[in-house]
Amino acid sequence: MNTTDNLVPRPSHVALLDRPAFTLAPTARIIASDAAAPIAEQLASLLRRGTGFELPIVEDARPGDISLELVEAFDGGPEAYVLTVADSGVLLAASTPAGLFNGIQTLRQLFPATIEGAVPSDHAWVIPAVEIADAPRFAYRGLMLDVARNFFTVEEVKEQIDVMTQFKLNALHLHLTDDQAWRIEIHEPEDNPSGLPYANLTAVGGQGAVEVPTAMPARGRDGFYTQQDFLDIQAYADTKNVLVIPEIDLPGHVNAALAAIPQLNPDGQTKPMSTTSDVGWSTLSVELPATHEFVREVLGQLAAITVGPYLHIGGDEALVTGHDDYVAMVQQFVRLGADTGKAVVGWNEFAAVELPEGSVIQYWHGDFEPVARQVEHHAAKVLMSPAANTYLDQKYASDSPVGLEWVEGGPFTWSEYYNWDPSQGGLQDHQILGVEGPLWTETVRNNQQAQWLLYPRAVSLAEVAWSSQEVRNAGDFRRRLGALGERLARQGVAFHEAPDVEWSATSPWPFPDTAPASPTKYGTIEA
Repeated sequence: MNTTDNLVPRPSHVALLDRPAFTLAPTARIIASDAAAPIAEQLASLLRRGTGFELPIVEDARPGDISLELVEAFDGGPEAYVLTVADSGVLLAASTPAGLFNGIQTLRQLFPATIEGAVPSDHAWVIPAVEIADAPRFAYRGLMLDVARNFFTVEEVKEQIDVMTQFKLNALHLHLTDDQAWRIEIHEPEDNPSGLPYANLTAVGGQGAVEVPTAMPARGRDGFYTQQDFLDIQAYADTKNVLVIPEIDLPGHVNAALAAIPQLNPDGQTKPMSTTSDVGWSTLSVELPATHEFVREVLGQLAAITVGPYLHIGGDEALVTGHDDYVAMVQQFVRLGADTGKAVVGWNEFAAVELPEGSVIQYWHGDFEPVARQVEHHAAKVLMSPAANTYLDQKYASDSPVGLEWVEGGPFTWSEYYNWDPSQGGLQDHQILGVEGPLWTETVRNNQQAQWLLYPRAVSLAEVAWSSQEVRNAGDFRRRLGALGERLARQGVAFHEAPDVEWSATSPWPFPDTAPASPTKYGTIEA
């Protein structure tokens, strides 16, 4: 079986050619110019690490080279590509750098898994002669990282981007605020009528984190992003064809803000910071002028440093907010978000208000009828995140050392995330922006634990979001997951070794790296 049989996500069209295979030689170059050159440099960096070859970037091709070309006319949209491999060379063509980036992820998988090594390997770098034409089913293919309950550094976020993008995931939603913490710097504005101490959001809220006795360690990490940090994350993400979507959760999940700014509380007193994982018990007040002043300033500053078109305002689990107050506040918050020039995103509860055209509803749980109504009457788009098919924090087994288990139908392995169709509830593909897998971090404390929960299930979601329904097959996907194990292991990426998959390698982190020294079905976990 050759490497074309192991590609994930499954391309739209794969045809083996009746020609000799291509061998990457030490004398090979990568051909690119103008906007293709940065993508070529990323490919060269990957191949240099595994092969030790020089692989210079030049503009004139000769036999044995890898050529990246940007062309004007192209079927399949901006992320589509065509990859042709023959003994004489490799040609990757697309209409945008994003298409080229997707193509090099496929080309990467055509090489033997030893290409992923951290040091050069003495290997014959042979890939089969093949033609691949490929394009995504959905434009948005994302993960969500909850950095509120446990903080992840800028470098850790970049590491997550590095892993996710090899599977053509192209969106990272950062859950920046919650009851337990506030993770994004908000500057003191010149016009501050109520004298709100915005610096306290990070001075107080940035020190927060969740505490769960069974997590390892029990308390999450504190910290926050400066506005420059957030710009840095986005700049790096842009080089990897990733859009960053920031979220400020409103009008519930706001205790960190209430603890930082007394004027947001009806009694004028600050609330104590919360470390509990309980949800649904905090709210902003519709009657306070400071509420609207605060939200306007925060959304305005965040929009000003957000490169992409989306601004997420939460809207979920506002269980102690009266219905009329919820509608009044969220209706105003939606307008404030739209006034920044961004398309407003919210969890599906916010479908209870009148949404401006271009809004995005992230469906996660509950009644789908309001979502369908917004799609029909206000041309809203839907981001599909149904909990039982996408929530990546759920446990693999009831005695898993990391994870949650509130979603009905669990525990969950890779298959629940693969065996579903996002076009449900009467929606058609054109009404769906895409698919997102959230990772909530009540029990997650570092990148290894996060990766262990993410993979291989995030790979399932990547194929659901990229590949058309008709080319997907669960049995074949299970086999391809097994082959993927060696690549992940050579990259040092933690993954869960699902027992129904024949893995080509064991995970470098077979279970979370910090845990009680007690035996479980996963083996003895050392502290």
